[in-house]
Order: sequence, then structure tokens, then C-alpha cells
Amino acid sequence: IYYEEVSMEYIIAKKDKLNVKIQMSNILYIGTIVNRPRVLMFVTDEGIYESYGKLKEFEVNSSLTFKRCHRKYLVNLRRIKAVDVENRQIIFDNNKITPIECSRRNLTDVVRSWKML
Repeated sequence: IYYEEVSMEYIIAKKDKLNVKIQMSNILYIGTIVNRPRVLMFVTDEGIYESYGKLKEFEVNSSLTFKRCHRKYLVNLRRIKAVDVENRQIIFDNNKITPIECSRRNLTDVVRSWKML
């Protein structure tokens, strides 16, 4: 089992050796961790949680809400506040979260999907 899927509303991830149930709507983005293969980080308003898994599997299971914006990120379309097209950055509704980069290849698709929500 990579990330434990309770339903498409929640996932189970770890923070400080605690298993925590995270609501999908609370996740701003999911990313990979450099030098830690198959470990995903779930960035939420409350902090960063980790779990084993693959972005590809997560992308397939939640394609309506989460879109790939970069080879190492999936963004929650419902949590995007703005898209800086010129600098190719995703800006979230939580100002404490640093904007993340969006690849040139994925930018158009992310913007189109975000506008349709």
C-alpha cells in the first residue's frame, strides 16, 4: 500500500510519526521529495505530511480536483487563487504557502481546468 486511501475525501499520511487523516479539500498541493524516492509530501494549511506513493497513481485517482502542473507537483485546482502566466507560478488561497512553479507544457491545461471549476 502506498498512500492509504480511506475514500476520495480523505487520505492517511504521517506527520511526526503520527498517522493523520487529511481531508482532500485541505491539501493545497502534493509534491515529491528530492532524494527520497516514492515519498510524497502533502502540503496543507496545517503543515506538511508525508506518505509513500507515486504522483501518477494519485493523479489518476483524483483527476477532477488535482492536476499535474510540473513533473514533481499536483495542485488542488480548488485551492488556486491566481496563476502568474508570465512567471509560470501557481498562487494559492493561503498566502503563507510559497507559490510553486508550473511547467510550460502543463500551464495551459492547468489554467483551462482551473477556469472551468
